Amino acid sequence: MTSQPPAAGGKALRTIAIVLFAAAVAVNLLGGIGTSCVAINPTGWGESMAKLAPFQWLYVALMIGAIAAAAWGIAVTVGLARGRQDAYRDALGVLLLSGILAGIQTYASIALRGKGAPQNMRFYLTVLVLVIFLLLRLPPIWRLIDGFMGGGRGNWRTPTGLAAFVGGLIVLTTPLWATPTHIGPDGANWVNVLRTPLLAGGALLTLAGVGLLRHARRGARPLRASQAAESQA
Repeated sequence: MTSQPPAAGGKALRTIAIVLFAAAVAVNLLGGIGTSCVAINPTGWGESMAKLAPFQWLYVALMIGAIAAAAWGIAVTVGLARGRQDAYRDALGVLLLSGILAGIQTYASIALRGKGAPQNMRFYLTVLVLVIFLLLRLPPIWRLIDGFMGGGRGNWRTPTGLAAFVGGLIVLTTPLWATPTHIGPDGANWVNVLRTPLLAGGALLTLAGVGLLRHARRGARPLRASQAAESQA
């Protein structure tokens, strides 16, 4: 017996959960990429960051771990949208691993230089989404969303498109929300180091999301017409 797509309320909740997961993945990917500056050259970003130099090995490990976990998270996002088996379990793994890495980095930064930003926000968001995903496993909610198994017949395009669109916006707007915590002692904006790839990558991801949403909308029209014809037969 095949699983039936969830009802409208379940579809909406499922889509929101996938988008939140994608947002957490995007923020963790940005956190990993942003860590590359101090991981590669901790003494090149002012006196505050130079305090991290003795623990450069730790930040290299955290950078690699965050990027690897985010790459896994991208694959899991598609799996959740397609309703693949074990996608929910894998999502919990991504969130747990990302939360641990972000927590370690936040604690280390506070202990070594007295500031946890912006990694503390990455930690809080990841933990929040992890709690939400754990709540989704409550029996009434799990039945409502059909256990993330409602991704058949093209239904995956809408949540995937929204996830890509939101993730793209997060990347695209990084120079706006990350700037306050990335101003050096000389007044330089450290975000500018990655401005071009951030804008280019964010724009491409946003456009990909729009394309998937348009494709999903076009595909839904003949499906609704077919269902209407069947109901009248």
